[in-house]
Amino acid sequence: MGPARAAVAAIGPGGETCYDGACQMQPTVFYLIRHAETTWNAEGRLQGTLDAPLSERGQEQVRRLVEALRAVPLTAVYSSPLGRACATAAPIAAAHGVPLRTVAELREMAQGEWEGRMRPIQARHDSPAESGLPGGETMAEVKTRAVAAIYSLAERHPGEVIAVVAHGGVNKAILLECLGAPLGRHTRIAQGSACISIVEVGGSQPRVMALNSTVHLDADP
Repeated sequence: MGPARAAVAAIGPGGETCYDGACQMQPTVFYLIRHAETTWNAEGRLQGTLDAPLSERGQEQVRRLVEALRAVPLTAVYSSPLGRACATAAPIAAAHGVPLRTVAELREMAQGEWEGRMRPIQARHDSPAESGLPGGETMAEVKTRAVAAIYSLAERHPGEVIAVVAHGGVNKAILLECLGAPLGRHTRIAQGSACISIVEVGGSQPRVMALNSTVHLDADP
């Protein structure tokens, strides 16, 4: 799939922001998944737009994700185009007999000069919406593209249940939009490797139905 087209904003009946007529659609349920652990995650390295393979633990997380979602009536599976997200999403798509489609706007936040380096100890910035690492993106830029992609997918799949596999920063931006919370609250949302959040988009306003669930990773195989 090519890049998702930009969403057109309008004001819904309750004064909320609607995209591409989403306020009039049947709600779409998104299983919003963070990719499984990579070798760089285990080492504490920033990945951004670079990639690292899934670790052995990450591969086991994918197997457990597939089992946890087997009974969910997924009609479509989408992913960031980055390798770690596709490696997480492909087995889910295969288990449901649907093609894996990638969306460029769901790629992880660009970390600029820090990509591939150990995660800095200090906090990123006081104002994450306007600031980014040198040569990287801001949270505001990530939110603009990621939220547009989600509303575009909701328009394409009204009333359906679909899976989206992306990244910690991208998922946080989407969740904050659904919660109506400012980007400065991103540190208050956890996104563990291979976690599942569930959001409903459509109707009068988006809703968060589950957040950072990892119970499927702790259960017996």
